[in-house]
Amino acid sequence: MSLPLPDARRPSYGCGPEHAASFRHGVDAFGSGHDTPRDFLERFLDQIERQEDSLHAFVTLDLEAARSAADASSTRYRDGNPRSPIDGLPLALKDIIQTATLPTQSGSPIFKDWQAERDSAIAAALHRGGAVMIGKTATTEFAYGAITPARNPYDPERTPGTSSSGSAAAVGAGMLPVAIGTQLMSSVMRPASYCGHVGVKPTYGAIRQDGIHPFSPSGEHVGAHAHALEDAWQLLRFLAHEAGPVPGSRGLTGPVETPEARKPKRLMRMYTPGWELADAAVRGAFEEALDRLSDADIEIVEPSSSAALQSIEDDFARSDWCIAEIAAFEMRWPFFEYEKAGGEFHARIENLFKRAHQITLDDYHTALDWKDAFRARYQSLSTQVDGVIGLTAPEVAPVGLENIGHPIMCSPASCMGAPAITIPALEADGLPLGLQLVGFHNQDADLFAHTAWIDDALLS
Repeated sequence: MSLPLPDARRPSYGCGPEHAASFRHGVDAFGSGHDTPRDFLERFLDQIERQEDSLHAFVTLDLEAARSAADASSTRYRDGNPRSPIDGLPLALKDIIQTATLPTQSGSPIFKDWQAERDSAIAAALHRGGAVMIGKTATTEFAYGAITPARNPYDPERTPGTSSSGSAAAVGAGMLPVAIGTQLMSSVMRPASYCGHVGVKPTYGAIRQDGIHPFSPSGEHVGAHAHALEDAWQLLRFLAHEAGPVPGSRGLTGPVETPEARKPKRLMRMYTPGWELADAAVRGAFEEALDRLSDADIEIVEPSSSAALQSIEDDFARSDWCIAEIAAFEMRWPFFEYEKAGGEFHARIENLFKRAHQITLDDYHTALDWKDAFRARYQSLSTQVDGVIGLTAPEVAPVGLENIGHPIMCSPASCMGAPAITIPALEADGLPLGLQLVGFHNQDADLFAHTAWIDDALLS
């Protein structure tokens, strides 16, 4: 098995064979003896050696430990007793996720070289499952502030996206088959769109967050960057079962294998204020995809076709406000403590921090009430449509690392906690552009099934 990666990268489906190897397909070769987790790992390490100096996706690497873990996994497959569906999976964690064996620095000088005493719930579960942890990926300051030096694998002069930038760059460049990210507004989905691969934000609470640096815990999601839908499904499903969900949440249920592709009947088209920001090439790519799906007898419903749908479209426009208002209240710990100790932050954090000093509990309740009502209105649509379809971002990756783009097209699903997936189905101006599907709460398996069908339809 080879890992082809052309020198001149081109937009393509992340799960296409010309892009990189699917781990799920690799498992078949491990079982037959035609490949091993160690050999599979080494092909990715070759790509890290070749590209990391120019892309800066990682903040720490531990290749010796990764090779040791891959050797142990190879022995388990040889003996016929892999620990889990992700045994031998090479991956990395966004560097706000606590690990006992590597520093967790959260993109901030406050935590430079900080070493945790124990693993986060996620890291502990991955170790138990036999995953091969390669290192930690670059993140913005506390996943919100100062940018990272990570670069876009399609054009190093462009941003790889927002806070999960290192995870996206590593997967987009073929240095990893999957990576873990987190999302408050758009930090998994939008970088995946910019870097040309699958991104998944499951239903809020699907995966436990203990040991992840908090910013706005009631809105943060653990998500996955991946070359293939099947790899994202198996990783997230494993974490939901082994690390568990946020206490009191339902987790992520469904088959071990990726849910079988199933055609959706009706999808609501999502605009958001981001549509006004999209240029002709971006709009044209999206419209063409909708035309192809319509030709395949999927009904694309305009929000203006009913008062209920238009109400949801109107709600989409307020999502950024709601997320920021709730975050301003919830960030007060630990950020007030950092401030008391003399900590300083990037302007993006400082702007929100000003609101943190002003916001009251009543203000917080107002935002929570709006969020609850938004979620309820959206849930009521589940009898009318199978989900929502839209752009993941209103632009391809912008030029300049400081220009991280706009979150507005991902914020609605994040605000209401609904599951969302982006697939690299589109391109504009020679660069990848994500197509976003949003499902209904705790119906992640249905969303994967619909996305797999659409993925196949647009690839054919």
